[in-house]
Amino acid sequence: MPRRIGSHHVDVSATRLVLPGLVSESWQRSARLGLRRDDEAAPVLPLADLKNAREQNPWISRLLQPQLSTLLPSLKNSPSIIVMSDAQGLVLDTLGNQDFLHKAQRFALLPGSLWGEQARGTNAIGTALAIGDFCEVAGEQHFLNHNAGLYCAATPVYGPDGKIAGVLDLSTPATHPGRDAVMLIRRAVANIEHDWACNMLNKDRWLLRLHTEHDPENEMIMVFSDEVLLGANRRAMQEFGLSSASIGSVAWRSLFTHRPDRHPAPVEALNQRRYLARQQTHHSARVTVPPMQEPVHPQALRLLNAGIALCITGETGSGKEHLCRALHQQSHWRSGPFVAINCAAVPENLIESELFGYVPGAFTGANPKGYEGKLREANNGVLFLDEIGDMPLAMQTRLLRVLQEKCVTPLGGNGRHNVNFALVCATHRDLQQCVEQGSFREDLLYRIQEFQLRLPPLREKPDLAAFILTLWEQLGGVKRQIALSDNLLNTLSRLPWPGNVRQLLSFLKVLLALYDNGDVIEEETLPEGVVCPGLRTAPALSAVPPPPDELAALREANGNMAQAARQLGISRSTLYRRLERRSVS
Repeated sequence: MPRRIGSHHVDVSATRLVLPGLVSESWQRSARLGLRRDDEAAPVLPLADLKNAREQNPWISRLLQPQLSTLLPSLKNSPSIIVMSDAQGLVLDTLGNQDFLHKAQRFALLPGSLWGEQARGTNAIGTALAIGDFCEVAGEQHFLNHNAGLYCAATPVYGPDGKIAGVLDLSTPATHPGRDAVMLIRRAVANIEHDWACNMLNKDRWLLRLHTEHDPENEMIMVFSDEVLLGANRRAMQEFGLSSASIGSVAWRSLFTHRPDRHPAPVEALNQRRYLARQQTHHSARVTVPPMQEPVHPQALRLLNAGIALCITGETGSGKEHLCRALHQQSHWRSGPFVAINCAAVPENLIESELFGYVPGAFTGANPKGYEGKLREANNGVLFLDEIGDMPLAMQTRLLRVLQEKCVTPLGGNGRHNVNFALVCATHRDLQQCVEQGSFREDLLYRIQEFQLRLPPLREKPDLAAFILTLWEQLGGVKRQIALSDNLLNTLSRLPWPGNVRQLLSFLKVLLALYDNGDVIEEETLPEGVVCPGLRTAPALSAVPPPPDELAALREANGNMAQAARQLGISRSTLYRRLERRSVS
């Protein structure tokens, strides 16, 4: 007998399907949510909400984009798309070939679509979120009938805090399942989780990098501040039975018998296993090439010297932190420290202790010597608060008090410590909009944004070709006598570069790795694996360009926002803004 749930029931036998256990359990959840197999609703969020969701998930642009170079070439000629969602199953972006999708499915996979189980029933994205692990759903295993034409495989992406940040999904026709590409998807997610944990390294933290003797490629990463675990990639979490509750509470001594040095050496773990491990400190990490070497903004320098709070705004990858470091080096504060903290990268339960410090014994796992915190560390120097728009409201209140009173009280203590520093904040968010939405304090906005400096995106740079050549020289291309042809340079200077300087730097580094000394790089001879959206299809400039038709471009691209943006010669974010203005008008 089928199990009845309210007024509905799911009769698995009647579907003539043999459902795997996880899929069968998902069907039961779908029915309990009140869904019917013939439901055709396709919930989609407004563009404004989609924009906010994208801003809250910077890991996609920062960590996923480099992985696309390994994914897209293998999918170029196959009927498949890559879908990126957040932790609620909201589709944030899609890439690939959507021609195989029926019209209804194409619409349902547009950015802004909701694919949690509560919205679509059993599906790879929603079910992967529900079980917290890889999931594939083929054809009629989908709960909703109108999704039966799809084969989907999805893997959750875990942040270093042990929580799911989103999902990477591969969708193909059910008649041609893309199982050969599934391993690429899983490898890309593992690389994202690995790089995310590595990016937490700074001068107050150290990494423990370890692997088993027989599996050197699957590296486990743990991030520590003194003795306390601050983050880890999923491989390390699974290996040592850790969870999000372990972050900020587990000490390395409860995991290992001793702390390794900088050279790979055997280490005994308390789980009775042996690993090859080494520690990596901020000083031993590879030094990256600074993205810009230009004179700093003269007004910003004068204001920083006067102690005026600066707020630098700009798109992701536009060089906000580099500008701040350059301001520090040329300012009256240069003899003092430069202290940077990314408010979006520190777990919410740790940001208070990171900023304000703590006294010995303030909480379980705390350093027995205490910790002075970033605010005191920045005394007589420059404090740079990156992604200030992601700071929790409770921390905004405490920060405002420090800025007003110029003194800090550490966690667990009563003492007050005077501080004097220049403050520079940066964000890619519209802070005024955040104030209106209630996620940012208005009085703090006035205090940190005494002067606002906007960094324009790369596509607005007046002489982008000259800038590209400057970067090329800084990276060593001129020294190696590798030349960018005039045609390639002209094409590169016309591209939208949605990832800005960070994306351009990555692209140029790929070219340097692929070509030999003395080569001339032509656009026509670029390897297919080199990923640079719009590189081969950049539209020619005309004297009087016709007005863009965003909706027509979107229709022509079958709903693919990235492809439509390339056709228009603009970034995806610009296309979203234009569509949003059209919908409002």
